Amino acid sequence: MTKFKDDAYYKELDKRTKEYKLWKEFKLKQIENAPKGAGDVVEAITTATGIKTVVDTLFGDCGCGARKDLMNEKFPFRQKAVKCIEQEDYEYLQSFFSRVRTRLDATMQKRLVDIYNYVFDKREVVPSACVNCSQKGFVKMVRKLEQYYKIGVEVATQEEEE
Repeated sequence: MTKFKDDAYYKELDKRTKEYKLWKEFKLKQIENAPKGAGDVVEAITTATGIKTVVDTLFGDCGCGARKDLMNEKFPFRQKAVKCIEQEDYEYLQSFFSRVRTRLDATMQKRLVDIYNYVFDKREVVPSACVNCSQKGFVKMVRKLEQYYKIGVEVATQEEEE
């Protein structure tokens, strides 16, 4: 159990306070320690059950670290961004995510898919009809772009503070 309040409290808190800095450090450690793929999960299970200790005692270094890294690479949990966006695309996302929308026209959809494909090195296509948006993963793509954008804003804010 942590001694921290909910995230909304800290987003409104003055960024210069010690309380905010401790929370931010805690969140960064959480992200850093989060499992990156199937290899981390297997390691956690073998450690919790005691299998890892037994194997290490009997056989020494058995190559578990290399297998863990290989499994994390082959079966990752998060898709990481491949490329940074250009200023023009950043400004488009800034404008897009600052407004509440209920509908997207074809031009907006195409622009978002193009940015997504560039950032994540994918070859997704614009859904052919609104019914297909959630079925084809368009909504998921937009959410990933939003996370990517928000992380960029947080990094820029931290750099300005320092």
